[in-house]
Amino acid sequence: MRHTIFLLLLAGGCFAWAQTIPAASELQAPAGQVKLFEFKTLPASVQIYTCKAGASDTFTWAGPDPDAILQSRDKSLTVHHYKGPTWEATDGSIVKGSNAKHFRPTREKAVDWLELTAKSGTQQFANIAFIHRIETEGGVPPDPATCDATHTGEQVRVPYSATYEFYGTK
Repeated sequence: MRHTIFLLLLAGGCFAWAQTIPAASELQAPAGQVKLFEFKTLPASVQIYTCKAGASDTFTWAGPDPDAILQSRDKSLTVHHYKGPTWEATDGSIVKGSNAKHFRPTREKAVDWLELTAKSGTQQFANIAFIHRIETEGGVPPDPATCDATHTGEQVRVPYSATYEFYGTK
């Protein structure tokens, strides 16, 4: 959910506070870090959503879990991006991300831009500290009305594209 509304009742009065995620324009290169890699998704990259039952007979599209192939600008390195989130290069380099911070995308019907903290990087990815997902198109969950008791467990693969920037120290 992109916006969360909190209502606080204070001594007979109401106070409303809306918390929104920052705009994509607020996503900056991490202080003290340099861009070490930049990858673009290749066609057939998807975000996977699964229809799941919730409390009180509610249903929701859970996820997403990526299944994407990324390629460096110079085409020298190809990476599989999958659940975790994990990025695994053809040379065996692996990095996992955590603590995703969301940013509103610049395009409608696009998944959020993200800043993730990198952890457990190996080989070429050993010095990665942050990962940005930017320039997103597509990848948003299906219509909520399409997830119901008859579709529980069903997966939908939604095409998307993005640029991934890996930041760290040399």
